[in-house]
Amino acid sequence: MSDTATAHPAEDGAAVLAKRYLIQPDRPLRGLDSPLAKAYEAVDQRASSRSLFALLCEPGSIPRQDIIQQLSRLTRLPMIVPIEAGPVDWSPAGGQRFAIIFERPLGTRIVPPDGTRFTPWREDQVVHKVVRPLVPALKDLARRGIRHRAIRADNLFFSDGGEESTLLGECVSAPPGLSQPAIYEPIDAAIASPSGRGPGLPQDDLYNFGVALVVLLCGGDPVPDLDYDQMVASKIRHGTYAALVRDLRLSLIMMELLRGLLCDDPKERWTIDDLDMWVKGRHLSPKQAMLPPRASRAIIFAGEEHWTRPGLSFAMGRNWDAIASVVRGGELEAWLRRSFGDDESADTVARLSGTLLGHADHDDRILSRILMTLEPTHPVRYRDFSARVDGVAQDLAIQYHDEPARTRVVEALRAKLPQILLQSRSGLVPDQGPLMKTLDLMSHFIDRQQLGYGIERALYESNRSWPCLSPLFGRNYVADLDAILPALERVARNGAPSETPVDAHIAAFCAARRKTLPEAILKKLNYTKPALQRLAVLELLAEIHSITGPSRRFPALCAWVAGLMGPVVESFHNRSERVRVGTEIQKVSAKGSLVDLLFAVENVEALRADKVGFQAARVEYAELEDRIAWLENGGLTSREHVMRAARQTSTFISAVIASLTILVMTVLYVT
Repeated sequence: MSDTATAHPAEDGAAVLAKRYLIQPDRPLRGLDSPLAKAYEAVDQRASSRSLFALLCEPGSIPRQDIIQQLSRLTRLPMIVPIEAGPVDWSPAGGQRFAIIFERPLGTRIVPPDGTRFTPWREDQVVHKVVRPLVPALKDLARRGIRHRAIRADNLFFSDGGEESTLLGECVSAPPGLSQPAIYEPIDAAIASPSGRGPGLPQDDLYNFGVALVVLLCGGDPVPDLDYDQMVASKIRHGTYAALVRDLRLSLIMMELLRGLLCDDPKERWTIDDLDMWVKGRHLSPKQAMLPPRASRAIIFAGEEHWTRPGLSFAMGRNWDAIASVVRGGELEAWLRRSFGDDESADTVARLSGTLLGHADHDDRILSRILMTLEPTHPVRYRDFSARVDGVAQDLAIQYHDEPARTRVVEALRAKLPQILLQSRSGLVPDQGPLMKTLDLMSHFIDRQQLGYGIERALYESNRSWPCLSPLFGRNYVADLDAILPALERVARNGAPSETPVDAHIAAFCAARRKTLPEAILKKLNYTKPALQRLAVLELLAEIHSITGPSRRFPALCAWVAGLMGPVVESFHNRSERVRVGTEIQKVSAKGSLVDLLFAVENVEALRADKVGFQAARVEYAELEDRIAWLENGGLTSREHVMRAARQTSTFISAVIASLTILVMTVLYVT
């Protein structure tokens, strides 16, 4: 929303956003912290009476810039929405942080964020203080196609000091689903790692909302005695409603609401229209939990009995190395065939098992596909990688700096496991076409290990609001093309590194954000000849300069780039031209224009003249070399040369004598 160039620190240490908002690092507001962002007091210099606060995102948490602009216009909704956002110079961290400005809620959080127990709410309080006030916000978000993905009890606020109504908390300081406790997530999202939950389905927000209501009615975590594995297994075995509500005494009306919101099948789960009708008094029959089919006999895996396919699939994903033994022994195939009568799945498992038998250990790709066959509604799993199909790109971005985790994502994409799972759900996933295209594009780029492509290109193509992760930027926050050159200028002012200012991340980031970037530039970046590679670096930076504002000046960056142009200067053949070009480069670089610097280095007329002169010199040199070789080989005294010279001399003398004879005769005749 704000221009990166306007993020400057104030004289008193406060950070300034958009030349308007002051963020005070010495005034924290811990009651407004988000899980991955710290809250501080903020002041609007144009309207100091406004009560504001700012969230400063942690370095590993990337804000949802794709929806910040949309939400900033929804000022009348019962929701904490962003007013302004962008990078700021944050003195406590000695670098830049992404800051988001919000209106400060008049009330406090409705429950403590530390997980402590509180007095359970009555049903009428839940309905009148939470459900009724928040339905308009949920409706508007659904109508605009925005997933909140951070609805939980401790992210709800009282709208005023009277504590009679509530507001939805913010949802933009972290990627979707990343900060949600697993209990709030639908079964497939709870199985996925937090980084791989993705934006999910529109119905996910309603599920989150339903769990939040249960937490309020229970006075805290409804299953405090269960760990993560037990909680997910209980949801699978009994259904979310039964697993969380347990012995909680509810009225039929509240039971209807919670059964509708906590339905595990997204197709059967209430929509926002169903919830709206319930609020208006049009009650529906309570939905019954659709539990997974139960086998006629159990299968033993890792020492435990399993009666359902989802339950076994979850257990296998949590105990990866034990899967192969069950598959190789034929137990899984027999269980599917005899207990469920599913010959198609059994045949698939048998075929994959046959492939597995050819491996000394086991092939993780085959095991992953077996889990997909067993339960296609669960996320993609590949050893410790687990992500929804729409969360694969987000998982890659969040886990990029974790090399083992990143490797798992890359291996899964190379095996096209997300695409295989997506195809098995044909017609069940919204926007399946664009999602498949994104996954295919990621697989394509990962296999091209070149500057401008590779895993970095896959990251930025599939995460449009993700900042550039180049190590060159250090603590600078570079989220768009406009911020690249200013960030490199700051790096150069602190002492330009010896390497070029374009690495794998910057090349891929520019290519992903500038679709019309000439392919020739990326091609030359990968040349082994230093002159062409350095020239491509300058061409890329000049291209970015020309499209983001050629009037801006970057003298330190230009000096950095000019210092790398030695191989380009040496590519000129004429010595005086090399001196001239080198002098011109130093002169132009002081002006701070990369576009002008490129013109000085890549002067077409000078290059053409140098080429023509060099070719002429080569011809002349070749002729001289031939002449010298001829002389050295005795050409001047050879019999052939002497006879040829004698003939030429005699011919010349004869011609002279004949001419003189004719002249004398003519004179005598005339006189």
